[in-house]
Amino acid sequence: MAQFISLLIDKSHARLLGFGLWLAMFLLTLVLAAGLFAFQINQTMIRDSQKALEPQIKLRENIASTVAIMQKQLSAEPCSPLFHEQLREIAFLPDGLNEFLYAPDGVAQCSVSSNFAPFDLGVADTTSEQFDFKLWYDKSLDFLGRPGLTGNIVLFGDFAVVVPPQPEPEINTDWMKVQVVAFAANGAFWHRGGQFGLLQELNGAGPWSNLVPFANGSFYSRVCVPDGGTCLIGKALLTDVLLAELHQILLGIVVCAIVAMGIGGQLHTMLRKFWSFEARFLRHFKAQNIVCTYQPIKALASDTISGCEVLVRWRDVDGSIIFPDQFLPIVSRHNLGRELTRFVVERACAELSANVPPQLKLQVNVNIFPADLNAAWLREILTCFDQVSERFTVVVEIVESDEVEIEHAQREIEALRRYGIKTHLDDFGTGYSNIQNLASLALEGVKLDRSFAMSADGSLMSKMLVSTIEMIHFAGHRLTVEGVETEDRLRMLKSTGMVDFVQGYLISRPLDIGRFTTFLEEQNVPEKRRPRLVA
Repeated sequence: MAQFISLLIDKSHARLLGFGLWLAMFLLTLVLAAGLFAFQINQTMIRDSQKALEPQIKLRENIASTVAIMQKQLSAEPCSPLFHEQLREIAFLPDGLNEFLYAPDGVAQCSVSSNFAPFDLGVADTTSEQFDFKLWYDKSLDFLGRPGLTGNIVLFGDFAVVVPPQPEPEINTDWMKVQVVAFAANGAFWHRGGQFGLLQELNGAGPWSNLVPFANGSFYSRVCVPDGGTCLIGKALLTDVLLAELHQILLGIVVCAIVAMGIGGQLHTMLRKFWSFEARFLRHFKAQNIVCTYQPIKALASDTISGCEVLVRWRDVDGSIIFPDQFLPIVSRHNLGRELTRFVVERACAELSANVPPQLKLQVNVNIFPADLNAAWLREILTCFDQVSERFTVVVEIVESDEVEIEHAQREIEALRRYGIKTHLDDFGTGYSNIQNLASLALEGVKLDRSFAMSADGSLMSKMLVSTIEMIHFAGHRLTVEGVETEDRLRMLKSTGMVDFVQGYLISRPLDIGRFTTFLEEQNVPEKRRPRLVA
């Protein structure tokens, strides 16, 4: 999961992510387009099948209407000359039917043109209780004096209609094959036209063929007349369809690529915004994601570790640790300074109280924004240190990220002093720091910005270092110099006699609570007990 999140938030993977989104959208649109294409093919097959069945539906309507006329108009004695005359009149109706039988109980006795010896049609191939008819398929018409001919005979009551063989169904699409099948109520079926065997293929396609009309590389359809007695089974090979619709398919692929580019681009923009550093910081700005490190502060007078500065880090969603220069501008922009300070104080108080040896007394420096310099509020969030006040002295360092309003700051500093909380000015020499702040505010201490101590020998900043130290010393403030990284610079600072505390990589880098505790224990081993190298 962490690797996946890293892919989303790492800017170096932006192109790869963009391509991945396009590819995913392209494949998705292809799948959707393929589904739509398959739906259109199936609908075309159904539409053509319905059109091809129209003659069958018309024939059934004609049979029903003709039988109704027969039952109404045939009033003469069955098989009498007048009866034949009445049948011939019905035979001249423009419905395509011209051969009728008088066949009570399925025994034919006469037709339109002649009488003959009674002929038992036998057991019907299928019957319908709903429509009250019996049906014989492909019955030999020898008994009518038409040797070699067959026809379907439909019996309604005492009257039957001889239906001649029907022409093959007409299909508009070249890639579709069809089979006409007649069904009985008991499930029996008869091939009536078209390509034999399509029904068996459809039945062998599995139970999902009714929901997904595609199996074994072919599209299938099944369309029936309203009473279900006759159905048209359609089949279209995928290869035939693809060849027939190749131009449309290629155009569809190009459209899918363009659509995927647009959707993928929008998603990429949304993802970049959602996973931008500021967005994920604000979503995960919670106490459990705050990490505290502790940079030791050494007192030059005693050459011992006298305190630490609490430095904040933030754990990103991929587990990486983010330094404050990246998220403090966001904190300031969204007025989250107080919430961040509360998180840091609570975490530092809990970790220091639980891990620092109780015999050690340390000064704990906590940074705040100038806008958060409020004595009552600071007193409230620092109460966690009251229970361990004999072990820790809290110092508030005002980070000069914004301009300090002198009168307000002086009021709050005095109020903090009444609460027993010291105030230092951080990063003096950069940002909004100025001599007026140094001279006007009743500060307990000043921390000189690291740019002075880290400056190269002979540089302007290096030359200004001693003058700045003297100015702060003469203002009556305790002085901390940060950014000390070399023994030469440390000796120089000691030689001034005006520097009270130092911190920097020469003393120690910022440490997590475990390593900070170990560092304190090692630093407090008496000199005579410390291991020495023996040459």
